Amino acid sequence: MISHASRLWRTVPLCCLAAAAEGFDIQSMGVAAPGMAPALHLTRTQLGPAFSASTLGLLIGAVVVGRLADRIGRKGALAGSLAVFGAFTLATPWAGSVGMLLLIRLAAGVGLGGAMPNLMALSAESAAEERRATFVAISAAAMPLGGAVASGVAAALDWRAIFVVGGLGPIALAAVMAAVLPESERFLAARRRSSGGAAAPTLFAALFGGGRWAASAYLWTAAFAALLTLFLLLNWLPILMTAKGVSRAAAAVVALAFNVGGSMGALAIATLFRGPKRGTTLAAWFLGMAVSVVMLAGVPARLDLAAAAGFAAGFFVSSTPTALYALAPDFYAVEMRATGLGAVVGVGRIGAILGPLLAAALLTGGASAATVLLALPPFVVVAAAATFLVLIRRARMIEPATAAA
Repeated sequence: MISHASRLWRTVPLCCLAAAAEGFDIQSMGVAAPGMAPALHLTRTQLGPAFSASTLGLLIGAVVVGRLADRIGRKGALAGSLAVFGAFTLATPWAGSVGMLLLIRLAAGVGLGGAMPNLMALSAESAAEERRATFVAISAAAMPLGGAVASGVAAALDWRAIFVVGGLGPIALAAVMAAVLPESERFLAARRRSSGGAAAPTLFAALFGGGRWAASAYLWTAAFAALLTLFLLLNWLPILMTAKGVSRAAAAVVALAFNVGGSMGALAIATLFRGPKRGTTLAAWFLGMAVSVVMLAGVPARLDLAAAAGFAAGFFVSSTPTALYALAPDFYAVEMRATGLGAVVGVGRIGAILGPLLAAALLTGGASAATVLLALPPFVVVAAAATFLVLIRRARMIEPATAAA
């Protein structure tokens, strides 16, 4: 019998590594693009769909595997997702055409798409109720760290090495999880109740029943706007910096600073995101998002200033989804949690798909790098408004009855 403490300290580090694997993948196309584009003869117009293909897969995987995990378990769904993702990531450098590249990245995204809702569910269900948001935030905080590793690999090695490292890591992690990751006790208890005659909730009931329709709508809106902002920067930041006159090597440093800032920001928000501090913390973070994006738009082509602006943007933009992921589990009971979280992540991925496509469309239409970046603050405002509506809804719906989960 595994003790609660042992279960917790096995689960959370492995979930952190899974989040880091996703962060590595999210950043991989952006940092590989300067070398990949000429090697595969990709135009800027083709780069947008190439960036968004894996994100479309992430949307599909989050919704489908999230729903599946509420039936078969979190452990198997998470390990299987990582194994599939790793295999297709390894195949990426050997795509023989644009069409093949899109198919491979789509399949890789489907594999990885199931990771985030399941690692969030496992983290939430391994911790006591009062520490749930903190442990979910800690797990999600590792995502920008994975992006920082991708930037470091890109700065040191050939672009193909990015996908070799990004493929082998998840495969190895899946094997470790299969051996040592414990299944969620709360999921097992919910499955026993279901076996005893309790009916599993339908998809509609999981997302909208019990007064959850408003919370789901607000979470989806916030995730959509926040991830549109984040993924545009993750995929296009090196190219936008080179368009502003920064050298290719310096642009890789700016991307690295963005991801290091994201890792530090995610750890900071995980530490601060508890109790009455949540509203104040989120207000500071959304203000920081808007200001840092404007700083990136106006920064001159100097490495020190561009890296500082990249760090600030990463600190706030990369870490804000961590807060959303920490809030979301409270609205969905155990037997529907992976489904609910999968929907939040999945709708967020729609924004993540549209963000790179928006940048591609603006650049193709002749917009400057600064114009592309200045298109983002309105989305920050939308994300902020929806998130504060989530906080209000949580205070009315969750806090008086925390025992519901």
